[in-house]
Amino acid sequence: MAPELLAITPGDGRDLLPWLRALADAGLPGVLIREPRLDRDALASLAALPIPFVVLHTKNPHAASLGFALHGPGRDGVSCHSEAEVASALETGATYALLSPVWKPTSKPDDTRPTLGLKRFLKVAATYDRVLALGGVDATRYRRLRQHGARAAVSGGLFGAKTPAAAAERLRQFLGD
Repeated sequence: MAPELLAITPGDGRDLLPWLRALADAGLPGVLIREPRLDRDALASLAALPIPFVVLHTKNPHAASLGFALHGPGRDGVSCHSEAEVASALETGATYALLSPVWKPTSKPDDTRPTLGLKRFLKVAATYDRVLALGGVDATRYRRLRQHGARAAVSGGLFGAKTPAAAAERLRQFLGD
């Protein structure tokens, strides 16, 4: 089962080791490592950090060889853009589904897709407890989701910070520390 908060790495080629170390130290409950260009050793090093829930994106050719949960079509976790996709993913064996965009993504400022909004997302989450909100989740929105028992995934809300220390401070705001 995915954690209440899942960080998604940006896939932008930055050195993620200091970022994930800082987030792990701040109590990050889970991470989806979405880094298609990392070699096997670098991917394994990130996955070995003390973060309770680690999932690797299948876009990385080495992901399946490391023995972690996998994110991608037909895998442990799946990205979805409709309630029908969520239902199909969970009914065919996914342990969680990301549903986006709930709000305008902070990591994709030019994204023009219509957003679901809180009310529509919560309707889906009431039916499927293994769905996580993605897109535009900041600390305030995350707390609103948690008040309803919903889970969330976040990328820009953490990795949009200027430094690893700033990302860790943002995570503390998410977690209420």
